[in-house]
Amino acid sequence: MARVLLQVAAVAAVGVLSACGSTGGGNAPVSRGPTTIVKGSSPVQLYNHIARQVRACWLNPADPVLTKHVFRAEAPAGGGPGGRAAKIEIHEQTKDLKRGLKAFSIDFQPRRDGTQIVARNLRLPYALGQKMMSDVGFWAQGGANCDGPVEAPSGGVARGSVSGPRVTQ
Repeated sequence: MARVLLQVAAVAAVGVLSACGSTGGGNAPVSRGPTTIVKGSSPVQLYNHIARQVRACWLNPADPVLTKHVFRAEAPAGGGPGGRAAKIEIHEQTKDLKRGLKAFSIDFQPRRDGTQIVARNLRLPYALGQKMMSDVGFWAQGGANCDGPVEAPSGGVARGSVSGPRVTQ
């Protein structure tokens, strides 16, 4: 399965992620340098899918990965081809339970051949941010679980979801 390359702030982070171009059509992600283009999907279509996964996997009240963070998003109505930009932001939660500093963002920008997705870790621990960017890439390809892709039959390493130590910053 092709992996999605996400633009990240640090050059070192780019080296951690890998990408393969896909020659198929439909929703196949096509990596072009530091950007990710998902063909045939509008920003709102991808936003709808990824936002559901973010809330279910990272902010699930029954078992939250991010215990002191809040979800914020902007998406236009509609979801046809082309479309307008959408974004998801995860903010630190302040002591009075309000939205604080932005910790993680996912931007969806319309492009001629699909939608560009850019995920950025702004304030989370490095390893957690990398796992979250990997989750976004998995979901952009149509993945729909919190565990990420299954182990590759060739002995590849399975990647879990953003489980592990809870972030309480």
